[in-house]
Amino acid sequence: MSRRRLVRVAGVASGAGAVCLRHADPPRNRRRPPTDAAIYLIDPVDPSSTFPEAVALKRQCVIHGRPFLSTLYGAREWFELQAVAAGGAPNAALDTLFAFEDQAIALVAHDARKDDMVALIDEHFDFFDRFGRRVATGTTGGRLNELAQRRRPEHTQVWVHSVKSGPLGGDAQIAELLLDGRCQRVLFLEDPHVARQHEADIQLLERAARVATAQVACYGDLATARNWIDGVQRRRRVQEPDSAV
Repeated sequence: MSRRRLVRVAGVASGAGAVCLRHADPPRNRRRPPTDAAIYLIDPVDPSSTFPEAVALKRQCVIHGRPFLSTLYGAREWFELQAVAAGGAPNAALDTLFAFEDQAIALVAHDARKDDMVALIDEHFDFFDRFGRRVATGTTGGRLNELAQRRRPEHTQVWVHSVKSGPLGGDAQIAELLLDGRCQRVLFLEDPHVARQHEADIQLLERAARVATAQVACYGDLATARNWIDGVQRRRRVQEPDSAV
């Protein structure tokens, strides 16, 4: 193995380890500062994206609620929201990133995370209602439509467009939407503690997002999703002080 390859493996593996650290941990218990987010812009044709060190980095981010940003769109948005949170003025040139009325969002959740997804959407229903279109896999879509019927009984249109369940091809259908430019965001609440029988379909979805790196943002855990929502709402309040969402 070349020295360049060794350095690359060590760097990514070290990043995965740093994600596990907490700011509350005593300095003597950690050799480096904790990692608050991982930005890993992956070349979709580079096979190293499926190597253990890369997969472990993403998995640890999901487990510990740290953003794992693997697309240019997601990274640009994250930096903008961090800048606004630090007191900076919103960058008007990036307003199109937050034009949700013209965007579609895919909502996917593993079985152990479906209750979390429904609770999150219920808590921030008006936020997700801003999107021009919503799509979800199988059971998740059915539960979200039931929620929408309770929240908006006067609406007769389907709130979420359902595709097939993940194991039956739903993830592949969403991947197609990403590649066709018909979906700009994916909120995928994963369960990192279970084996995934349709791993190939999930990898296809993730790879599609990286192919469309400048047009797609992905969020893979509840903490990251909440931080994203809070950040978008903060940015909108700065721009529109009278805005409720």
